[in-house]
Amino acid sequence: MSELVLTVGTIGVTVILLLVLTWLVRRGRLVMLRPLPAYTQLKDQAGLAVESGSQLHLTLGRAGLTSTATPTSVAALTVLDAVAKDGCANGTPPLATVGEGTLLPAAQASLLKAYNEAQYTSGFEPGAAQFIAADTDPFTYAGGVTSVIHQDNVSNSVAVGRFGSELALIMAAGERQQMNQIVGTDDPLALALGTAVSPNVLIGEELLASGAYLEGKPSQLASVQTQDILRILIALTLLGMALYQLFTA
Repeated sequence: MSELVLTVGTIGVTVILLLVLTWLVRRGRLVMLRPLPAYTQLKDQAGLAVESGSQLHLTLGRAGLTSTATPTSVAALTVLDAVAKDGCANGTPPLATVGEGTLLPAAQASLLKAYNEAQYTSGFEPGAAQFIAADTDPFTYAGGVTSVIHQDNVSNSVAVGRFGSELALIMAAGERQQMNQIVGTDDPLALALGTAVSPNVLIGEELLASGAYLEGKPSQLASVQTQDILRILIALTLLGMALYQLFTA
């Protein structure tokens, strides 16, 4: 019973915080997000693609939209939304690759929306989003992504989503092409591999905050603030429990 009360209470506090903070942001409350070089680099890469007339490549990993890693893939699609919007508006739509079936229609929908909003004259190109291999065959997926990276019209590469050890092949291909690379994932092994190659790494929750950094909607900014407040509350609760145990022992 106590666990149920604690769970319901936590959910209630979270919902109230989110609603109040969203209202405050809409009323003009300024939200200062912690600077993350990877998001700055992402915007720079999109700009370089426009200047050079090349394509920015994004690969969205192997986690489906019906798996336990769904939030990671949703965050990756948010990155694609932002890049596609800027790219199509400037005549250089990005190229997306995926390693899981449910990600393909989602990536196609993201790109199609950006094409339509920008009224891109050439029309939507079906090859702008490519399914490489099933999530059960990670190294075939990595091999297909490396072949895309080696295309002449691809300037830089972004790997956001759920990856494993296959990320090493993808990063190595980008390094051979002397590309600026960005990695965002929640897998510890993939993070270690990405950090060894690129300084622009989004670690777990930094990727999940992609909407706040790239779109900046009130609800997204409020969600980041809510997480920060909950962390403080949890830390204070743990500290209080530790002190209580210390002085009552």
